[in-house]
Amino acid sequence: MLSELKDPVRAAVLTAKVDFREQRYVEMIQPLAGLKPKDAQLAIECDILLGAAYGHTSDYTTARLRLDRAIEKAQPGSDLHADALFYKALIAWLEHEHRESEGIAATLTQHASANNRARAHVLLSWIAVRRRDVDRQVHDLMTALDVLAGTENPDEYYRAKALRTLSLLSRELPLPKEAQRVRETYAAIQWAPGTLLEQFQTQRYLGWIDALEGDELAAFKAFRAASALAPSEHWRVLCLTDRAYLARNTGERTFAHDVLHEAHEVAQKLSWHETHREERSSLFVLAELFATVDPSLSQMYLAQFRSLNTSVMLGISYDDDPRTRAFAAYSSGKALLELGEKEEAVAMLSEAREIFDAYHYGWRTALCALALHKATGEATWLLDARRQVAPWPHSWIAREVAGSGDISADARLSRAQRAVLDLLLEGKSNIAIANALGRSPYTVRNHIAQLFRTYDVSNRTQLAGLFRTHKRA
Repeated sequence: MLSELKDPVRAAVLTAKVDFREQRYVEMIQPLAGLKPKDAQLAIECDILLGAAYGHTSDYTTARLRLDRAIEKAQPGSDLHADALFYKALIAWLEHEHRESEGIAATLTQHASANNRARAHVLLSWIAVRRRDVDRQVHDLMTALDVLAGTENPDEYYRAKALRTLSLLSRELPLPKEAQRVRETYAAIQWAPGTLLEQFQTQRYLGWIDALEGDELAAFKAFRAASALAPSEHWRVLCLTDRAYLARNTGERTFAHDVLHEAHEVAQKLSWHETHREERSSLFVLAELFATVDPSLSQMYLAQFRSLNTSVMLGISYDDDPRTRAFAAYSSGKALLELGEKEEAVAMLSEAREIFDAYHYGWRTALCALALHKATGEATWLLDARRQVAPWPHSWIAREVAGSGDISADARLSRAQRAVLDLLLEGKSNIAIANALGRSPYTVRNHIAQLFRTYDVSNRTQLAGLFRTHKRA
């Protein structure tokens, strides 16, 4: 190490590697571009680092030139050759050239190095995000963790990235096996300074997983631990809103009030225009939480978020990802509903619900349905919320659904009638329903007649309409 530090070129390359891991792409380009390494290997490393950095600053033409030169000069099968290929695949992904990216990544999954195989699977999971293929995304993330678990010197940077994304998915979807894997890996991973953001986010997501499983004490502990890891005060505000949100929804009103005002005090000292990622969601969550406490502050935070001009970027999202709209639309809609802007609130909540439902984000869909029930009084929203939150029976959301008015029509249905209803809402005929359930068409017809009486409708169109009401703009 000392000999490398005495060599200014090697020292500059080492510094550039640190800058790259910590996403300081612009800062690393100028000093690295001025180097003229005499050592052939160092020259290849410089081209790879510069190619990757130029790619992250959207200079794709220069990025490809650097990486193609590195690929040409590096020994096929070597780690440097794999590095250059990986970053070329990454550039292709950034350019939305998914076939090219997938082809290169698939080749790297056969590489001799476990670390190269693992990061190829991480990249494949990013391609799956763009294609909305959640099953493939989860599969590739789990495969990456499996590969890294089987090597002596795992690349902790990509293990941290895989873990962060898997924890986020486990927060949004009913993935108990994957959530347990996240907990086990989080405890075993060697966290490095360059992975602080991933460590923080994973800890925070674990808190929400605990909350959705009904273990609020563990959730509060996780949020406190995440707060201690927060890479900036902006992220710490988000942890404070997590605690205030959960406390309010579990009946700890005094604690929620104190933490909310602490978050407000910190938030007011910060400039939010310099932020770009999920920490921005603090603003619309603060608007939601203050709507029933201090309407003027709620309106201020809504205006502040809207002044940012760009949306929240999540760890699993991309530039035009509709989920980024849904998160903002839900909290903004909730705030507007409390502020008396019912028409705009319903529109925003309906948009959020439709997007969450498309991604099978059940508990978030249930929250939207609950808010829409409050806004409209329509019982079908409670039916929707009850169905959506079923995989999280111990969550505070399930408790809220259970205590939110009359859902007796749904409660009176037998298991057989519910099965018939589900298939009917999919548009299946009586014969198709009978075949799917192994019942006679006569039995199915009787069940449908009972459903008509239960919901006070006279035909299939009216019954389906009850459950489509929530999808209207």
